[in-house]
Order: sequence, then C-alpha cells, then structure tokens
Amino acid sequence: MGSVAKLVTDKLIASDAFERLRQMTASRPVELVEICREFLSEAGKTLAQLRSAFTLKQAEELRNRAHYLKGSSLIVGAIGVTRCCASLEAMGKMGNWGEAEAELEQLSAALQAVEQEYVKVLGPGVLPGRGPAA
Repeated sequence: MGSVAKLVTDKLIASDAFERLRQMTASRPVELVEICREFLSEAGKTLAQLRSAFTLKQAEELRNRAHYLKGSSLIVGAIGVTRCCASLEAMGKMGNWGEAEAELEQLSAALQAVEQEYVKVLGPGVLPGRGPAA
C-alpha cells in the first residue's frame, strides 16, 4: 500500500491553513487549542459514523459524513485527513465499497498523526477530554 507510505512522508498539516488560524487567534491563543480540540473530537465521532455507514453499506451517509469531515479538516489544515475524506466521499457517491475499508484505516491513521502533531505544537491540552470544559 503505497498510500500509507505517502501519508508518512507528506506534511501532516498544511502550514498555510494552520498559520491563518494561528494569526486569527493570535490575541486569544487558547482559542486555537479549542478549535483543534473540537476538530479532533468531531473527527473521532465522524470516523465512527463513517465506519458504521461502511458496515451498513449506506453510500449516501458515507458520502455526507466524508464531505463534512473533509470541510472541517481543510479549515484546520489536516491535509492527509482531507485526502482520505475526498476519496471516501467519491466512493460513497458511486457506491464503490472495494477500497472503502482500506481508506477508513488510512483515515484513522491520518487522524492519529494529526493528533500527535497538534500535541507537539499546542501541548496535551489539545486532546479531547482535556483542557477547560466547554
């Protein structure tokens, strides 16, 4: 699977998108942590919904959930997640289940990698379930 190797060698987070967010929250740095924590929390829930849609062969749900996560991952610069979601969205649109399971595993790996990168850049408070209660 060359795509897994590509995930490891590609940048995990698009620096331009992340820097835009950092600049927008410069006067409130805790807000950047909150945005990224919310992304990770929502992404985890959405991954579970995507897996369920795959298991139940619900093509429209797979497409919708992948589209949703693709959009939010673009905002925070999670480019590996964005790529996986674009593939899953297309698979849902065409009802193509052949590569969906492998793509879901790659999405899971991409989310874990982004989480680790956020912890490096922003600290452990970025992890869902940590930091101030919303």
